[in-house]
Formats: sequence, structure tokens, C-alpha cells
Amino acid sequence: MAPETDDISHFEGLKRLYLGDTPEAAQSYDVQFVRYQQTKKGPVVLVKLAGVNTREAADALRGSWVFAEEEELPPLEEGEFFLHDLKGLPVQTETGERIGYVREVLRLPGQDKLIVEQKNGREVMIPLVPELVPEINLEEKRIVIRPIEGLLES
Repeated sequence: MAPETDDISHFEGLKRLYLGDTPEAAQSYDVQFVRYQQTKKGPVVLVKLAGVNTREAADALRGSWVFAEEEELPPLEEGEFFLHDLKGLPVQTETGERIGYVREVLRLPGQDKLIVEQKNGREVMIPLVPELVPEINLEEKRIVIRPIEGLLES
């Protein structure tokens, strides 16, 4: 698997991983060992899962999302957050105008996107980049956006 973390050593302490399309539908696997392989595209994490003993069994899991228990992960650094922590947070502009709330966070190639349900019930997709989302404050439970012209129109 290609890791989505800045520090691939995070995989070494995991005892259990969950593989599937969503966290709710993921199946649990005990981790037997972890090793790393450097490729032209960057590091790849190789994980041996209990009960996955053949190439066919491993191929059946190809393309699955990999999840872990949050308690098993190393503590977050200052300014870091889990994307799922953004779900449900209110969204406002820098001038304090309330826009709506985060209904979903999409992991997309290039950049993540916030799906914000506006007060009028319409949804808008906001790229999760500092130029458009200058502040994410989990303590105060809010996200501040800097909308460009047309961003909030459906």
C-alpha cells in the first residue's frame, strides 16, 4: 500500500488493521509484520496480515482502504487533525458569516475537498487548501473559509 502519512514508521506499532470500502464495512486483520520497500514512486508499506496466506487472498484485498484504531496511532502534532474530525463542524467566512456545516470530507487525488451543506440546503465543494480554508479550529469547533467569487454558488 502507498502510505498517506508523512511518517511511514507509524505502521510499526499497529497490531490490527481494518480493510474495506468504508470504516463501517471494513474487516479486521491482525498485523503479523511490517516492512518497507522503496520504489520509483516512493516508499511502499508491505504488511503481512493474519489469515491472508495466498497471492489470491492478497489480490482480493487490492484497492481496499486501510483503517486503524485512532488509539493505536501516534499522537497528532500541533496543527494536525484527522479528516473525520472535520465532519459536522460549522463553516463560516472570515467576516463571521455562517455558511453551513461540513457534511463530508472527500479524499481525492491532488487535494481533499470539504462538502459543505449550506443554510439553504445546497451543497458546495470547497478544496481543503490554505488559500481557501485559512483556519481549522477544533477546540472552538469551527472552520473559517475565504471564499473566492462563485465558490458558494451552485
